[in-house]
Amino acid sequence: MTTGSGSQVRAGEGSPAKRSLVPLVVMVGIFAAPVLAAWFLYFNPQFLPSGRSNLGELVTPVVPLPADLALTTPEGRALDRDALAGRWTLVYLAGADCDDACRARLRDLRQIRLALGEASLSVERLLIITDVQGQASGADLAREFEGMRVGITDTADGHRLLDLLGQGEAALGRVYILDPMGNIMMRYAAEAPAKHTLQDMGRLIKASKNWIKGAGYGHK
Repeated sequence: MTTGSGSQVRAGEGSPAKRSLVPLVVMVGIFAAPVLAAWFLYFNPQFLPSGRSNLGELVTPVVPLPADLALTTPEGRALDRDALAGRWTLVYLAGADCDDACRARLRDLRQIRLALGEASLSVERLLIITDVQGQASGADLAREFEGMRVGITDTADGHRLLDLLGQGEAALGRVYILDPMGNIMMRYAAEAPAKHTLQDMGRLIKASKNWIKGAGYGHK
């Protein structure tokens, strides 16, 4: 009797440990669900009223923005990546110099974000300069395009990022979409109309809107 009772106590003692994993699983599910829902609906447009496909080029497989990719601000501080977590980010890749075409694209990103209306609060803009020689121009661009984040890599890290995207120097001058989980998942040709990016962003955000609210992704 005593042995059986002890066994029951020990068995019971294991239950709280198992139960304690439930909140962790729930939290992981809440964090991932908005992105997974958006991806599912976006890549299966037959479930959306519009039935439209994406206008940008899908990056397959997706390319996580490397955690060890050193990104510094024009002031020399580490870029605050936490500010990008849980948000969709419009990314532009540039070399050391930002010419007229580059500035035109950065204006497009500003207008795309504004055109998203209330949804713009869940969207960031990020300029990645893949050459440390672009630090001075990065400071000028940060002032010119207020609210845009600027991250500068050294030349080696810049080349590594371009290689990860599988395009080398051809990756420069393009707009990319970084999902809320930190994956580069879509890109646009240098000459692609800004309205294509706007439409894709609008559909991605619409697909995940209800999940975003439920998971607390919204920003007031």
